[in-house]
Amino acid sequence: MRNLAPLVCFVLIGYLRADCSDLSYEECLYWAGYCEWNEEMEECQDIGGGDSEYGPYEYLSISQSDGMRDGPEYYDATLYYPIGAELPLKNIILGPGWGSSGSSISDWAHFFASYGFIATTIDYNDPINESHQDRAIAMLDLIETVRQENIRSDSPVFDQIDTNKFAAVGYSLSGGVTQLVAMLDSTLDAAIALNPTIVIEDCQGCANYDYCICLLPEHLDHNVPTLIISGENEIYELPDYEGLLGADQYFNTPENTSKMLYEISGGGHGSAAYPSSEFVQSKVLNWAKYHLMDSTDVCENLIQEPEDASQFLTTVDCILLPSFDINDDGLIDSSDFIILLDSVLNGYQLGISADFNFDSTVDIFDILIFSDYIGGI
Repeated sequence: MRNLAPLVCFVLIGYLRADCSDLSYEECLYWAGYCEWNEEMEECQDIGGGDSEYGPYEYLSISQSDGMRDGPEYYDATLYYPIGAELPLKNIILGPGWGSSGSSISDWAHFFASYGFIATTIDYNDPINESHQDRAIAMLDLIETVRQENIRSDSPVFDQIDTNKFAAVGYSLSGGVTQLVAMLDSTLDAAIALNPTIVIEDCQGCANYDYCICLLPEHLDHNVPTLIISGENEIYELPDYEGLLGADQYFNTPENTSKMLYEISGGGHGSAAYPSSEFVQSKVLNWAKYHLMDSTDVCENLIQEPEDASQFLTTVDCILLPSFDINDDGLIDSSDFIILLDSVLNGYQLGISADFNFDSTVDIFDILIFSDYIGGI
């Protein structure tokens, strides 16, 4: 008779709970509503729901079987969404490493959902043989699926999604794919590449290299803010990827693009595969907050070098720029000027965002600066 002891923990006053790490593969599949099998770690793990392990929000998940769009460019997807987070919800698309399913990166989905993001993992059509370009197209197709959840009346996130705010996040092979997603869609708000590898076949540009494969600036010529986290010792694990790892991708990304390289001292290829390091967590979360939630207050922490960094480089500048969109409606027009004029005439302060000359006071000089700015656009 099969040992039933691992299942005892599931029954508590008629309520099912999941201690998933105790379960075998077959038991994990049986309790699929609470657990999922991590193929890379070969162990059962918790799925969304219950108390959050990371951030302040509890979260749940849905998949295609719950009515999500079946995207033609990918095989399957799981969407994790927070409970009670500030609306509208910003979005993270998560890609796994070579040969792995979306469940292998689900720890990052749990992490993001617990901090108030929608996080959606992707299963590629062919996780072994698909090219980087095919995977990039698949991630863009998944973005469309998430957008459609905002108008699907039966979706638990119906009318709760910011359909204009997306980041592409990937581990290993998918880390490199995020850069190609940025090349294909310049409206992407951020990319996060975790221990990224990249393979680009360009027989003309790479004529002086073996197999028509190399990495050149024109391969990563985009303006999407990109965070790269790599391991100092990855090259020893992946010698065939010389010139194609994290630091190589950073230096081939344009200097006028907002970018950051955080290389983990002594780290290997799996050093950022999971949100297990507080330094990795901090950089990833603050990058997402800064670029998706416009949280400028995290910038100083974002550009601070982690204690375990063997190399830390960035083009991010935390200089506070004035916002001429005073009423935050996405337009800079006469309505903003009226608010500014009214504040000066009636003696109330709008705050630092309207202090255009940085003299700690919103006054007639700021009106002149605003007028000059309007005249120049």
